[in-house]
Amino acid sequence: MRATGVTPTGASPTGREPAGREPEVPRARTHARAGAWRGRALAWGSRLVVLVGAALRRLPPRVRYLPADAITAVVARVWGRGAVVERNFARVLGVPPRDPRARTLARRSLRNFGRMAIDFLASTAMSDAEVWRWVTPVGESMLAEALAPGHGVIFAMPHIGSWDVCGAYAAAYGFKVTVVIDNHLLAQLVSGARRYRAGGVTLAPRDRSLRMLYQALARNEGIVLLSDVAEGAGPTLAVPFFGRPARFPVGAARLALRTGAPIVVLACVRMPDGRYRIEGQPPIWPDRAQSQDEAVRGLTAAMAAGYERVITRYPEHWYPFHAIWED
Repeated sequence: MRATGVTPTGASPTGREPAGREPEVPRARTHARAGAWRGRALAWGSRLVVLVGAALRRLPPRVRYLPADAITAVVARVWGRGAVVERNFARVLGVPPRDPRARTLARRSLRNFGRMAIDFLASTAMSDAEVWRWVTPVGESMLAEALAPGHGVIFAMPHIGSWDVCGAYAAAYGFKVTVVIDNHLLAQLVSGARRYRAGGVTLAPRDRSLRMLYQALARNEGIVLLSDVAEGAGPTLAVPFFGRPARFPVGAARLALRTGAPIVVLACVRMPDGRYRIEGQPPIWPDRAQSQDEAVRGLTAAMAAGYERVITRYPEHWYPFHAIWED
């Protein structure tokens, strides 16, 4: 039988790819090579972070912070978001936006953010014994209370102090937690460095974390959510915060309501002597007798009130680098 010249849809009679169409196999190979190079680059970058941390760990804290203080002093003068930070602190203090006290707090906040980054680097190279000496936990009895029903615990943390030092302590202590992280390039680089000493810490990329969070809570473990930033955090709800409505993510409240896990507001703040203090507040329990909307609103408001307490106590360690209030 003679060939009819009929070819499969999209194929060329010559067996070659149609003009203007890239071969699928070479394109896949190119993507695979790019992914492999990216993975190797991130691995080497993470190792470099740990090496820098090992060098910093040997320095006294005052010397260790000098580069960060110099950089943040320059950034404070040219940073476009400085006015936003000052307005946020003015609201916390109850003073006009141009009040010098708000400006002072804004600059101290930026300086402490730089020092927090230095402490993260140092923590990547510390032994468990060093972390134990560096960090003091407060409120361990409340953690036992939160875990007693067997539903796990949701740690809700504001952007205050150092969440990385808190994670290093959890790993050293042997308490298993799953931490939700962003999935951009810098976050991946930092996460690679975290894994070098994160024995009991599982890192869950934000875009595919939900199943991992449910599984961790079912194992009566902890999960960590940085839950004071509304931008890009999914559904939010306006609740009172320092006397005026501010939007907060509702993810922690919904997880608590669906699983029965309590929310514990947690903060890890550096003390004047350079050591860190982890403070946990009393568990916030979900009330399943309420309607879903009422329960989510109540849990989110209680969480925001917990953030108020810790920010009022340690204002210069809070990093409000985005607009908090809609007005």
